[in-house]
Amino acid sequence: MLSSCFAAQLSPASLLSSLFSAASLRSMSTVQLSSSHAVDLLVLGAGWTGTFLLPHLRADHPDISFATTTRDGRDGSIRWQFDPELEGPEQFAGLPRAKTVVVVFPIKGEGGSRRLVRGYEEAVGARARWIQLGSTGIFDGGATLAALRVQAARSNDAEKQALPSSPPPFEWTTRHSPYDKTNARAVAEDELLSMHEETVVLNLSGLWGGSRDPINWLSRVAPTEEALEQKGSLHLVHGLDVARAIVAVHLAKTLPTSAALSAGSAARAIGNAEEEKRTGAGQRWVLTDLHIVDWWDLASAHPSTTSDQSEKVGTEPSPDRALWVARLMQKHDVRALPRSAAELGRAIDAREFWNAFGLAPVKARWEKGRA
Repeated sequence: MLSSCFAAQLSPASLLSSLFSAASLRSMSTVQLSSSHAVDLLVLGAGWTGTFLLPHLRADHPDISFATTTRDGRDGSIRWQFDPELEGPEQFAGLPRAKTVVVVFPIKGEGGSRRLVRGYEEAVGARARWIQLGSTGIFDGGATLAALRVQAARSNDAEKQALPSSPPPFEWTTRHSPYDKTNARAVAEDELLSMHEETVVLNLSGLWGGSRDPINWLSRVAPTEEALEQKGSLHLVHGLDVARAIVAVHLAKTLPTSAALSAGSAARAIGNAEEEKRTGAGQRWVLTDLHIVDWWDLASAHPSTTSDQSEKVGTEPSPDRALWVARLMQKHDVRALPRSAAELGRAIDAREFWNAFGLAPVKARWEKGRA
């Protein structure tokens, strides 16, 4: 992987003469060199996200210069590792100045995000735009309605008396919904957003694409009928759409503000009261492909097929997951799949990000073989 990061070590002239032949240069039109040691985009901890972001930059945004870091410096990246306990700019001395910094790795607890932003901006002598990748898991603090119904069905009379008389009303999860503020990642994300207004957190739903296939998750998350019974919704976003979201945030001349997005919506404005008090703060967004996957639907559509995972009913063997789903549908009076958002109990509304940045997902529905 080649990018402007090489200019941090060698001048453009010496780099060209020592590393590249004329033929190789013609085949690498995305190489960006800068004598001022600056790039447009700095990706800290490329990892899985980098397998989509970097090809997207090269293919669709060759004018965006970039540099990446990894712990071991593989594939031409900068060898670098963040120490969240270390104050000051010294650990950032080997990094180029960037307009936007993407933090792929998670930061946990207090202090780390502050040290990262202040230390880096002090080291390069300029303010940057920050994008921290997070997870929608911080919104998963309570049991889903589906899980509560299962719990009620299994409880004895004494246990049922201790349960709520009725499940809580269904509400869509948005970026404004309550989340677990004690979650270590959420603490660090809130700290990042408090640094200045040029900060963004993208809370990503289930990541898929490349080596990540939701079908392969079934054996882990639903190994038994009882485990599958507890499962409700699955929200996904493809790696390419994550890459497109990152680029959109980077290219935005001005980041959308909560106040502007709340215009005309009194209910949302009220819900944002606490957020609006944080003058000069950044924004948190949730990211999905705008679809909901029902775990039961996924399991029935892609059941296990080997003979040792099948049950014989009458004269025909049936894959175990298919029978599990059929029994669960009968037990819970589910007439057809997929279940509704209210039946699933948890549904994420991510429209606000896509609308705010003028995009739509290009991998907007998971299907086998579409990675």
